[in-house]
Amino acid sequence: MTTSPSKQLARAGYTLLEILLAIGVVAILLGITVPMIMESFGHSSAELAETSLAKTAAAARSSALNTGETRKVFLRDRGLTGEIEDIPEAVLPAGWKLQVRRMTESKFRRPGKNEVWEFNGAGICEPLTILAGDGLESVTLTFDPLTAVVVPDE
Repeated sequence: MTTSPSKQLARAGYTLLEILLAIGVVAILLGITVPMIMESFGHSSAELAETSLAKTAAAARSSALNTGETRKVFLRDRGLTGEIEDIPEAVLPAGWKLQVRRMTESKFRRPGKNEVWEFNGAGICEPLTILAGDGLESVTLTFDPLTAVVVPDE
């Protein structure tokens, strides 16, 4: 028995249901994999460290301005720690160390034991430059004494 040529041609393509099913499967797979791929292209360690350090400085200044009281940020090898809970801790990525240079100093050094960075009640702080890195990647941040915002490199 032979089939007619018109029946052979009718079965040569895909049905609308098959096409929609294939598109749905691809959409589900993309919905699962794209967020994972985008997360793997996340921020570098330097960007994360810079954001964390700047956030701690901004919170200390804000707290000092809001209360009118001096706020202290402790300088540690592994980051910055606020004296109160309102100031978030800035923890550097694994293997990174923090170094500081005050306005009167010519080179970077490790923070001293219980060394602090103070923000007075008007939100003004001592000019400070922080170098954080692991030898392969690093970030240098200079903070403006009036705003505690990172000053862009010139």
